[in-house]
Amino acid sequence: MHPPIFKALAKARAFFLPMNEKKFVELGVCKSPHGVKGGFTFYLHNPDDSILEKGTEVLLFPLDKKSSLPKDGKNFKISQISFGNKVIVYFDGIADRNIVEAMIPFSVQISREEFPEAEEGEFYLVDIIGALVFNHKNGEKIGVIDSFYENGPQLIAVVRGEESYELPFIDAFFPVIDSENKRIEMNVPEYLDE
Repeated sequence: MHPPIFKALAKARAFFLPMNEKKFVELGVCKSPHGVKGGFTFYLHNPDDSILEKGTEVLLFPLDKKSSLPKDGKNFKISQISFGNKVIVYFDGIADRNIVEAMIPFSVQISREEFPEAEEGEFYLVDIIGALVFNHKNGEKIGVIDSFYENGPQLIAVVRGEESYELPFIDAFFPVIDSENKRIEMNVPEYLDE
């Protein structure tokens, strides 16, 4: 059985915010302004398949104390966005580079509820964070999906349990993925299964 296609629209990391108990997902960060008229340069985790567009409301969280944003975040609506070598974003009500410089650096997040529905046979990586992982051969529990990262050519799944594993997220290692029930079966590499 081949795993379904996944949608990696967002970095596979979720944030739970006590202010409203909603699940927010980080899409990227901003560490530099663009131009003099209030533009921001975004560094998106997945710029090729972004859900950001004009009118999207995002929640910005400061990355350090230099940012003027409140620590519990602030909502902004995108008034203009362009994708190219850089992702350039403008927000409603901000037209001054000095304001931009005061706000950065920050994390760009969006409510998981705002994601478009995944198509048949697809899922979002963030939805399987915390999924239980079982040994495909013997059914024993191995741990949980902790996170994902890219090492260049591959997406790597990080599995945490009594032991930790960092394996390419491919059929050979993860032959069964049940995203709805948050259950994954993993083939432990023979050199590690001793």
